Amino acid sequence: MKKSSYIGPSISRYQFEGLKNKGWIVEYAIEVYKRRPNIVALMELDIGSRFQKVVVKSFGWRDARAPFISPFKKSRAEMAWDATHRLMDAGLPVPKPVAVYTARQAGFIDLNIFITEYIGKHQKSSRVFESEIIDFARKRDVAMKIAEIVSATHKAGFIHHDFVKDNFLVSDADSRSVFLVDLTLVEQKKKMTIAERMEDIAKLNLCSCNLDHDHEDCLWLYFILSYDSENAENILVHLKKSIQKLQKARKST
Repeated sequence: MKKSSYIGPSISRYQFEGLKNKGWIVEYAIEVYKRRPNIVALMELDIGSRFQKVVVKSFGWRDARAPFISPFKKSRAEMAWDATHRLMDAGLPVPKPVAVYTARQAGFIDLNIFITEYIGKHQKSSRVFESEIIDFARKRDVAMKIAEIVSATHKAGFIHHDFVKDNFLVSDADSRSVFLVDLTLVEQKKKMTIAERMEDIAKLNLCSCNLDHDHEDCLWLYFILSYDSENAENILVHLKKSIQKLQKARKST
């Protein structure tokens, strides 16, 4: 059975013990971004004998069965740690990993925490796209930058499996400063079909038209041109099929 493990620079004993308590994280956080099932918070920690702002993610359980199979697999924090390093090596914009900690009781995961650098003031791209104040030009620029990141991810041989708008963080100051987050489901593949790539993209839900009809100012079209302009027509056909497939799956659940 796997044992508890910590990888990263030293953290003060007081804060290390505090990180094991989600209530402590919430109480001492500068800002809490998410509370369920995972706690995601901006904190200032004494790491490597230097206080610095970091983002702490303490994972919770999404599936009631998950704890029972946890002795036989890596924790989600460990998966995020591995995936982040692989994507960084491929030159993709992801927050730099700082530390990872998994605590186990008799092999079962009791707690798992992933700590990354703080990338500065960013917001989820969903807030940009859903805003009635932000103009179309900025939304277009963000969509095209996201397309570049998605394209680079696929070309590097990775499927993200959760390309939703909330997993792209956009700088308040610069539409071209976008980071990809939430990497626990990332899968590396030697070969990738166009169907697999389009299914990875379809969840972005960039335009309410769902490519059912042509219209001006469709963010999907700008996305496709930025993702792969040379094969835009073929991409359009397959992406439309993947969007329709996703819609049917959502209606059946």
